[in-house]
Amino acid sequence: MLRITLVAALLGGAAAQVGSHQSMAGYDSASDVGPHAMIDLDMEEFEKQVGYKTTAGFAEALRIYEFGGNGTCVNANDNGAGCAAGAAYGNSRKSDSIRTLKGFATKDYSTAKLRGTDGGKYGEKLPPIYACYWNDWAWADSFVTNTYTNVKDNGRAELMKKGANYQAVWMYVLHELEDAIGDCYAGDITANDATPTGGAPHAWDEGWAFYAGSLVAATAADSAMEGTGLQKEGTLIWELSEKRGKDFGTLDTTGPSKANVGLVTDFKSGRDKIIAADCAGAEPVIDDIIKKMTIPLIQGTIKYAWKADPANAGDCSADAGKTALTASDDCVKSWTEGWAFAAALLPQLDQCDPEVASVVRHNLDAGANEPMKCGFATVKTAIESCYTKLGVTCADIGAFQSSGVVYAGAEACTAIPAKPALATCSANFPATAAPIPVAGCEAPASDDATAPALALGAAAA
Repeated sequence: MLRITLVAALLGGAAAQVGSHQSMAGYDSASDVGPHAMIDLDMEEFEKQVGYKTTAGFAEALRIYEFGGNGTCVNANDNGAGCAAGAAYGNSRKSDSIRTLKGFATKDYSTAKLRGTDGGKYGEKLPPIYACYWNDWAWADSFVTNTYTNVKDNGRAELMKKGANYQAVWMYVLHELEDAIGDCYAGDITANDATPTGGAPHAWDEGWAFYAGSLVAATAADSAMEGTGLQKEGTLIWELSEKRGKDFGTLDTTGPSKANVGLVTDFKSGRDKIIAADCAGAEPVIDDIIKKMTIPLIQGTIKYAWKADPANAGDCSADAGKTALTASDDCVKSWTEGWAFAAALLPQLDQCDPEVASVVRHNLDAGANEPMKCGFATVKTAIESCYTKLGVTCADIGAFQSSGVVYAGAEACTAIPAKPALATCSANFPATAAPIPVAGCEAPASDDATAPALALGAAAA
């Protein structure tokens, strides 16, 4: 569990008493975010129930997702947060309510405040991009709660748990950072006791709490999946970056993934700028954080695209031409994992190049007629052609490997390639009708705005 400490921070040349705070994977919060970090306990319970791959397991997982975990209250207000008898006790509790994964997934990003159309400083960059790509302001919730009747249950399990983590929680981390910027410009930095625990530093701390969780160790080294530390990597996005860092040879010499090491630095930098009221200086830090948080999404998409390609010696080598209902269990698992990662990345790829996004989508979508129709090389090169616009390098992503041996065709690029010819591949995609854009997306993000119909599990044409 996270460690409670008391420290003083030197910021802007003056000593500022930070107060009671948490140390999580190398980051020291300026405010108390211990209860926030415990959302990872919900994720742990959710993933366990999903892992049973049964009707009862899925139902219980969705109950935890919607209402919270940690059992139920026997009596009213047993949890001190106002629960009713028989209602969820909750892991991540507020004074009068419970934080839930569904709450993260259904955050209303469509408001004028969060879209930045009210003239304020709370506008968020990514949610409109994701919402308008999916044509759904609750895109993460739609992904998690879909019944996926055209996918085997082991595939549904992968889609649910990765959708909750890598779409809902992933975006909510960034929401807290954007909220901190707005609070900073509003002057909400210090509390009544003059400590830097006002709304802005607290929101920034919440971002890290939701990124790392309560199950990580206090230090980054002890939170690394590899190395000689405690190996307490938790179960949220920090853990994902650790897993993909191992898979792609992008671990830092200190133990954690290079992306995680960079994020610790970025989050500390942003925290200190917020406390020093350098609101403008903190804004570009979020851009750097987005790039590093996107690295494991890219790595995950490439990894499972390789494993799902029947032409490779992966999990789908005997499943060409099969659907996610008729393919082998191993193939369905890798295919749906690839789709879960791709779905978390697609809106950003679409901003880079709609044709690239379309090719990745139709090759990995678990609702397609077969996995990886155009082949791994095409998908990998298409993604790599967007690295510059995504703000990453070939070295940032690395090479998909096992025990230091790189899989055939999965080498790291040495230079960012040009977009491959995709017309032949795209010609095989099913035609779909453009939907009526949801409010706030009247001008679709791209011509590929039809993505949600196939992407969210509808039967392929």
